[in-house]
Amino acid sequence: MQDAESRQYASVPVPRSPLGHRVMFLLLALLSFAVYAPTVVLPIIREHCELLAEEARLGMAVQTLRDEVARRDEMLDAFKHDSEVIERLAQIDLRYQRPNEETVSVTPTRTFPSPESMAASLPQEPSGSLLLPNDWPAWALAAERWGDDRGVTRLFIDARLRVVLLMMAGGLLVAAFVLFAPMARPGDPGMVQRRTA
Repeated sequence: MQDAESRQYASVPVPRSPLGHRVMFLLLALLSFAVYAPTVVLPIIREHCELLAEEARLGMAVQTLRDEVARRDEMLDAFKHDSEVIERLAQIDLRYQRPNEETVSVTPTRTFPSPESMAASLPQEPSGSLLLPNDWPAWALAAERWGDDRGVTRLFIDARLRVVLLMMAGGLLVAAFVLFAPMARPGDPGMVQRRTA
């Protein structure tokens, strides 16, 4: 019975894929990934870096406002409790003078911070097309510079080209499977069996 069944179903040998087909399949699959991954990942990185830069700007604005609030609190406290400040305000606003006192108007010399010190206190603006912050790892900044020098980064973050690049990646993957799909080896569990007469 078993011998008759084994004659009835015989394994049809499936030839193994040639080496060139396997290499081309692997190459097309890798090219598809090399087009797909940056097309998806680089715009996300740029958006993340834009949000980081906006967060830094808002943090500086909040700190400036906090400093202003603290300065005004100090002024208010001085207006309420400091007798010297109250006396000076009376002299200025009410034109108060002590007996035999002569008041002379003097233009105050006010010092402003130098542009260099102000620039040093501000965070440096990112310079690359991905807007990576300067505190990121050196390899990431070097990769950004490399992509900017060759124009590759702008290609992948351009929203108008994103659909074209995604279709190209899909086409490469379809071509890999249609033209160079690996065939089963003889003895594989999924080997095709055909009924023989």
